Amino acid sequence: MKHSFLLLLVVLLLSLPFNTSFAQRPASKPAPTPVAIDSTRNRRSANDSIPKTIRRNGIPIRVGQSILTDDDSTSLDRPDTVQVTARQEAQIHKIIPKKATIRSLMLPGLGQAYNRQYYKIPFIYVGFGVMGYLFVKYRRMAKEAETGYGRLLYGDLVEKSYDVGLDPTAYPNITGGQVKIPDQYVKVEEVKITVDPFTGKQVVFRTTANAKNAYDTFRRYRDLNLLLSGVLWAVNIVEANVAAHLKTFDLTDDISMRVEPNVLPAPGMGFIPAVRVAFTFK
Repeated sequence: MKHSFLLLLVVLLLSLPFNTSFAQRPASKPAPTPVAIDSTRNRRSANDSIPKTIRRNGIPIRVGQSILTDDDSTSLDRPDTVQVTARQEAQIHKIIPKKATIRSLMLPGLGQAYNRQYYKIPFIYVGFGVMGYLFVKYRRMAKEAETGYGRLLYGDLVEKSYDVGLDPTAYPNITGGQVKIPDQYVKVEEVKITVDPFTGKQVVFRTTANAKNAYDTFRRYRDLNLLLSGVLWAVNIVEANVAAHLKTFDLTDDISMRVEPNVLPAPGMGFIPAVRVAFTFK
C-alpha cells in the first residue's frame, strides 16, 4: 500500500512541469492604456470637412468664405450681403399702410397705385362706372314713372286757368268784376313707362297703383346704387390698407411658433423633462 502511494506521488511530481508548459502564459509586457480624449474639445479645421469648391453638372461652384473661430462658431470672412448707400436706401419704395389708406380715401385707386398693384384700379372704376350708369338710368325711370302716375291721377292739362271779366251791372254781387277759370284736364286711360334700364323696354300702365309701385321701385334702386357706390369706396380704402400690411408683413422666424425641449423642477422628484412652446409677436 505504501509503495503504491509513493509511486503515485512520484508520477504527479514528474508530470507537473510537463502540464504547466501548455498553460496560457501572461504577456511579458502589458499593452499601454490609451490616452483619454475630450470629445468636446476635439476641433477640426473647416478645411478638413468643408471643401472649397464643389462640382454640379461638371461646373465648379465655390462654397463661401467661412472660417472657424476658437469658440467653435463660424463667421463670414467676406459676407455676401450687399451694402446699399444712403442714396440707394432713399430710392427704395417703402410702403406705409397709413399713406395707402389716406390716398384711397382721397381718390379711389390711388392707394392701389401707391402699393404698385395697378391691375386693381380698372376693377374699381368699372364698378363705379356700372353703378353710376344705373343711378342715372333709374333716376330717369323714376322721373318718368312719377310723370305717368300724375297723368293717371289728374289727367292731361289741356287749358290753363285764366281770368274772365264780368259786367258789374249784370253781376253786382261779384266784387272786382272778374272770375278765375281753373285749369282744364282731360282724363288719361293709360301711360307707357320704361321698366328696363338696359334695353329701354316700355310697359303700359292703366292704374295709378301700378304706376305708383313702379315709381317707388325705381326710386329705391336709384338710392341703392348710390349707397353701393359709397360701399365700394369704403372697400377700396380697406383693401388698400390690408394690401399694404400684407406687403410689409414680416415672415421671419421671430413671429413663428417654436417648440423646444425644456426641464422643469418638480417637488420631491427633481427635474422632469417637458416641452416649451414659445410664441413671439411683433
